[in-house]
Amino acid sequence: MAMRRHDLLVLLLIGLMGCASDNRPLQLTGGAGPIYPAQARAQGIEGYVEVQYDVTTAGTVTNAVVMQADPVGVFEEAALMAVRSWRFNPLRVNGVAQPALGRRSTVTFALGDTSRYDQYDREVVDQEVVDQKAD
Repeated sequence: MAMRRHDLLVLLLIGLMGCASDNRPLQLTGGAGPIYPAQARAQGIEGYVEVQYDVTTAGTVTNAVVMQADPVGVFEEAALMAVRSWRFNPLRVNGVAQPALGRRSTVTFALGDTSRYDQYDREVVDQEVVDQKAD
């Protein structure tokens, strides 16, 4: 009887160890925010830039490219510089770091009181959660 109990305990522990894999999502750990271009600030121009990029297994950003910008030709370089400075804890699957390819982020350039964007930000976060559940 003692041997059976021991065997059962060993099998249970082995099974639990297999379930306790080290999976972790990509986590932003540092980097710079965008620098507002002086001329755009002086002219009161606001806008956004959507950037696509990859994150290496070391947590650095590579292959950053502008996918969309409004207005065009104003904020792209500042957005790219900011995104390239970002550092991440890499995506981990079963304890192994994985590259995260084709990530997209929108860098927003806004002057003055940003509280008017609070409702928009909540809606975007809610939509991202819905999109992730659909995948």
